[in-house]
Amino acid sequence: MAVNRVKQCVTCKAEFNTSHIRAKYCPNCRATSYTKVKKDRRQTVAENRVLKLALSDEWRWVAKECKRAGTVECLQGVDLVELFAVRNAKYKTYGYNSETKKSQYHLCHISPVNGKDTVGLLHHLNLFIGTAFHNQAHSNNSYKDKGLCIPKKQLKAKWKVTDKTSDRVVLDKVVGYLGKVLIDYAKEHPVNISRRYSLAKWVFQNDPDNTLPLSKLETMSMYELQAIKTKIEDKPVFTFGYATKRSFIVMLEECRRLSGQLPDGQHKDDITFMIPVLQVAIAFLSRQQDQDGLSSVLTNPYGVHWNPLELRMDTSESTFRDFIGFQAFDTLQGQQVDRKMVKNTLSKYLNVTSLTPDYSESDSAIQNHYAEDYSQLVKQVPVIKNAIISLGLVDKYMLADEIAKAEEAACEEAMFASFNIEQCDGPLDYSTTHYEVEDDYEPNPNLVTFQEPVYVPPKPVPAWMRECEF
Repeated sequence: MAVNRVKQCVTCKAEFNTSHIRAKYCPNCRATSYTKVKKDRRQTVAENRVLKLALSDEWRWVAKECKRAGTVECLQGVDLVELFAVRNAKYKTYGYNSETKKSQYHLCHISPVNGKDTVGLLHHLNLFIGTAFHNQAHSNNSYKDKGLCIPKKQLKAKWKVTDKTSDRVVLDKVVGYLGKVLIDYAKEHPVNISRRYSLAKWVFQNDPDNTLPLSKLETMSMYELQAIKTKIEDKPVFTFGYATKRSFIVMLEECRRLSGQLPDGQHKDDITFMIPVLQVAIAFLSRQQDQDGLSSVLTNPYGVHWNPLELRMDTSESTFRDFIGFQAFDTLQGQQVDRKMVKNTLSKYLNVTSLTPDYSESDSAIQNHYAEDYSQLVKQVPVIKNAIISLGLVDKYMLADEIAKAEEAACEEAMFASFNIEQCDGPLDYSTTHYEVEDDYEPNPNLVTFQEPVYVPPKPVPAWMRECEF
């Protein structure tokens, strides 16, 4: 049997009942103390994580970008979660060439890093993933009032850095500049130490031909260090062969992201307008030969024939693709879109052939076998159809036919929706559309009922008639 003791709380001096002989705090003070200990523990974890920033590839990238900007103030108003999400998405484009050490995609600044009078911010609303070709062609140009930046005359000397500043010193300034923002981030998100450091240490200890110090090895890429290790171990290099993401898919994803994140304004509206333009272009390319990697916008399952768009005569597919690529990049960069020109150009190059897929060669067995592709196509068809219609690419006759089909489908849906489905509550509960005759049913005597005919056997034929010859 538990002993009930009355004790006085050492914190608030209030009396409380307890069965524990060593209890010192009342329930309220104990809960408050636990919460405080938990907060202190999270604070300690965050501070320990911050000490490891220089060992993280993500934060070394931040240091590199701060050096490009010449100041850690380029992190003004940063959302670290969204910033690293954009950086990680760039690496998932798989456009890096290990031989040339160049990537097909860049993280492009809307407001340039080193503008004439401004410094572009390292912020997810000032960055987008774009092709290296378009980014290099655009160079350091910018569009007025587009992107996020800070005037150079407002920069403070204590936050400035140079190319020769070590990453550790830069990151120390980052810690001081971000303050509580960084601590709150570190409480919820770990700082991942790069595997490059453990590989560099292994090479330093095991490579007999190595003449470089450990600090120099730590600056080498993972690919270079892994190549040295596999050579020493005499093992084949194991790598994953990821296909480079299609540029139109990447730009479409960035248009979708920024159209949801940017504040209301001309830039956001123009990017939103480019979404159906890219969808139409991708839908056209997905039906051309040797055009893979576009199924996320429009797949092509076996047994279905749907070529919604075709190239008009005397026009060039290459020229059309260049137009869409530059138009999409410039729109992301902040250039105002001439929507009439874009629509007219699309009409000049593309002709709408059909708005409805042909399933005539597919049966239930085929659709079951390719169920995932068919399910994906069903979701994609209305998206592509709406993009084609919204850009005015359909002639009035095809549009009228599509409107008629939509009205008929809506009418059928409304008719089925009007049916009241009744649920039976038991074996004797019948719906209003089903009729049963009770066991004690008595027919109305005044009703004329159907009499089933009675069989009457024929009379026997006399013998004298059977003997007659006719």
